[in-house]
Amino acid sequence: MIKLKFKDPYNHHFEYQSDIERIVKIFADRGYEISHEDAVRAWEQYSDSMAAGWMFLDEEDCYVFDNCFLYFEEV
Repeated sequence: MIKLKFKDPYNHHFEYQSDIERIVKIFADRGYEISHEDAVRAWEQYSDSMAAGWMFLDEEDCYVFDNCFLYFEEV
């Protein structure tokens, strides 16, 4: 019998590191602290809402912020 396990989800940290860093910086520039993991989750959710795998980040920071912000809550 061959044992199987569920594959770990795809790790965007490697391929999209510059996007993730940019999202974290965009939030920091506006006075918000978010983790790299939460930046990935927010952008994945936004991308999923557009029926895409990983959307390219808009050139305008305000659009990136607006598209991610609704996936966060204050702690």
